[in-house]
Amino acid sequence: MAGPSRCHLLVIFLLQVTLNAFATPTLEGPANVKDCERQFTEKCGIEVGNGIFNNGFLSDDCCRDLVKLGKPCHDTFLNTSLAARHPSANKAQTLAKGEKIWTECVAIDNSDKHETKPVKECLEKFPPTCGEQIEKSIYQGTVVTDACCRDLVSWGKSCHDIIAERNHDVRHPSVNKAQALASSEKVWNLCAAISRSPASFPLN
Repeated sequence: MAGPSRCHLLVIFLLQVTLNAFATPTLEGPANVKDCERQFTEKCGIEVGNGIFNNGFLSDDCCRDLVKLGKPCHDTFLNTSLAARHPSANKAQTLAKGEKIWTECVAIDNSDKHETKPVKECLEKFPPTCGEQIEKSIYQGTVVTDACCRDLVSWGKSCHDIIAERNHDVRHPSVNKAQALASSEKVWNLCAAISRSPASFPLN
């Protein structure tokens, strides 16, 4: 009876070794969290956290970095922040917001491969700070500074319209497009008025 028992144990051992060899590694331990953090800048980490927990703005560059980092690290950051920093937050809503941000960032990353020349040229004109102000004003009704308004008008109406449509299709596809573009037109008109105002020009 000793022979069959040893054979049985050997089969179990080999099966376990095989399963371990092909097992998918997890990213739940503290060491893995640190591995993810080493590959992500603090600035983008703050942007992602604010985007999830404070409805903040997430730049295209940080979206690209997040996608490059990978979904497992994104999920690890989200679950760690939820447990350690935001234990009172609604878990289901937070996870849904995290998933929404990931989906939007993937769309932004994918759009880079299909951006037309006019879109790329206009995006290069928009500095991140003013681009964020303008986008927030369109979708959240916040104020654009006079300086950014003057910059927007100097870039031209065609670029404003191109970026507004691109941002809707890539970053805010769930928002009613007609309403978003109407809000974009309102922002442009306000900035055009500000740029024409004598008070908007520096005194000699």
